[in-house]
Amino acid sequence: MLIKDKIAVVTGASGGLGMAISKTLAEHGARIVAMDLNAEKVAQACAELEKAGAKGVVGIVADVSSAASVADAFAALKAKTGKLDILVNNAGVREIKNALDLEPAEWDRVIATNLSGPFYCTREAGRMMRDAGAGGTIVNIASVAGLTAISHRPAYSAAKHGLVGLTKNLARDLAPFSIRVNAVAPGLVRTPLTESYFQDEGFYQGLRENVPFYSRGGGQDVANAVLYLVSPLADFVNGITLPVDGGWLAEKGYASANATNFYSADRST
Repeated sequence: MLIKDKIAVVTGASGGLGMAISKTLAEHGARIVAMDLNAEKVAQACAELEKAGAKGVVGIVADVSSAASVADAFAALKAKTGKLDILVNNAGVREIKNALDLEPAEWDRVIATNLSGPFYCTREAGRMMRDAGAGGTIVNIASVAGLTAISHRPAYSAAKHGLVGLTKNLARDLAPFSIRVNAVAPGLVRTPLTESYFQDEGFYQGLRENVPFYSRGGGQDVANAVLYLVSPLADFVNGITLPVDGGWLAEKGYASANATNFYSADRST
């Protein structure tokens, strides 16, 4: 097993990507700490992981947009596990609106969750890893929206661009403590949340025209990339952002004869 007996925190663990990542890390030997926004989401994540065969799952409530909540969560984590080897900053939200219509509170919410949240979690996790003296690995879930612009996502794109930059800076700052920091940038992958996009024929036609492997991407593909980055296979990999997008960035981007679905006011990752 690639990461046998490692303690791995996954934020936003109950969501489609978070669950795929958690299950994959567990399958390869990690003990999962499922961190999510409220007790209901945490219980849901723990139950699903245990049903899938994960052993020793720990659930912790944390609002990653709050530095105080994150500090409390990692204090609880230390009391429960005594150590930490892997952190996956997956929790995120989005607002799909034209920049001129986006409200300040909506901007603040996205930036706080998608950019400040990974910083708060990395600060606490990094301190635990540093103090233990055994190193560790951190993976931020960015997005292709952090590498190029996508319409109607000003806050989301700004946060993910910031997360790509933060990943590089953290990789340098934490390297003296043998802590590697990388990011994964998913394109549009098929999860329960995004399934409606694939039912929009106009949008799906845009995928066929612009994404070389348009029909293949799913949460498992992102999870596989995370597994690689946290495993010994990537011991010399630090500070990168790995696109998992089916070739989307190599092509023209999303296009749709009917973009209504894509620009809908969906508010979660």
